[in-house]
Amino acid sequence: MGSGNSVNIAISLDRINPFFHAGDVVSGTVNAEIMKEHVKVDQVFVVLNGETGYTTTRTVNQSDGSISTFHQPGSATSTETEYHISRFFSEKRVLEGPGLLMKNSSNLSGQYSWRFSFQLPLQLPPTINNPQNYPHVRYYLNCVIDKPWYQRNEAENLYLTVFPRVNPSNHLEYLTPSIFGNHNRKDVILKVNMKKLVYVSGETITGTLVFENPQKITLKHIYLTLIQHYRIECATGTEIIVQTTIPTIVHTKETQIMETFSVPIPFGLLPPSYQFHGGFPHTSKVNVNYVLEIEVKANGIFTNFDVSIPIIIATESGTQPNQHQ
Repeated sequence: MGSGNSVNIAISLDRINPFFHAGDVVSGTVNAEIMKEHVKVDQVFVVLNGETGYTTTRTVNQSDGSISTFHQPGSATSTETEYHISRFFSEKRVLEGPGLLMKNSSNLSGQYSWRFSFQLPLQLPPTINNPQNYPHVRYYLNCVIDKPWYQRNEAENLYLTVFPRVNPSNHLEYLTPSIFGNHNRKDVILKVNMKKLVYVSGETITGTLVFENPQKITLKHIYLTLIQHYRIECATGTEIIVQTTIPTIVHTKETQIMETFSVPIPFGLLPPSYQFHGGFPHTSKVNVNYVLEIEVKANGIFTNFDVSIPIIIATESGTQPNQHQ
C-alpha cells in the first residue's frame, strides 16, 4: 500500500500468487483513495516493467577526479561502484487521463478502482535474485498518479516473479542415458551413468558412480553439489542449490566401487535453465545454467578431481504446461 499526504494506492492481482509464466496475462485492479478534496491529476497509469540490474566498477584518481582504466604508480586512487538498470520490457496502460474520462487534467477526490491487463511476451528471462540486490532480473507493476509538475506524484510498486516455459520435450538430447567421466594422476577412474539430465523443482537427480582404483588410493570423501551459474549483462554469479555426500564412500581403498546416488532438488521457485538475448526498448543478455559437480577427495598430492555434469532445470515435467494460479 503506497501512501502520501493525500493518496493511498493499492495494486491487487487476479491471482493470489504473483507468479507468472512468459505468455501469461497479468491482470488485476488498482484501488486509490484520494483523501483530500479536489486533488489535481493529469493522468493515472500503470506500467509493467522487466529490468536487469548490474554493477560495474571504475578507478578514480583522488587528486584530480579523473577516471583511470589502470592504476598509475604513486597516485592515490579509489574504486567506485556504479549501478546500472537496463529495461528490456515495458508496457503502459493509461487508467485515467486525456482521451478517457479526463480532458487535460481533473480534480479527483474519494475512492477509485481501475482494471488493468497485460499480455506477457513468450520469450522472457527468468526472475533472478532479490529485486533490490545486484545483479538481478526483476519484474514489477508501477502505478502512478501523475500530478502537475509542481506537485509530487504518488506511486506504488508490486513485484512479480516471471519464468519462461522450459519443457523437457525441447531438450530431447538430455532425456537419453549418458556417461561422464574423469581420472586423476593415481589412475583413479570415475564414470558417472545418468539416465537423464532434465529435472524440475522437487525432483531427485539420480545416477550411478563407478570407480576403478587399481592402486588402492584412499578415497576420503565424495561431494555432490548442484550449482546455479548465471550471467546478467556483464555480471556473473553462482549459487549452491544443494550439496550432499556419498555416506558409503568414506576413507575407502576398494579397487572397484559401484554406488548409486541421489540429489534432491528443493521445492520452490528455481529459475529454469534459459538463454535470453533480446528485449525492447533495450537489449539484454541473460543466461542461467546448472551443473552437478561431483568432487572426489583422494589421498595424496594433486589427486583430487571432479566431474561436471550439465543439468537442465525445466518448469514443466511433461508436455502439458502447468497452470499456476
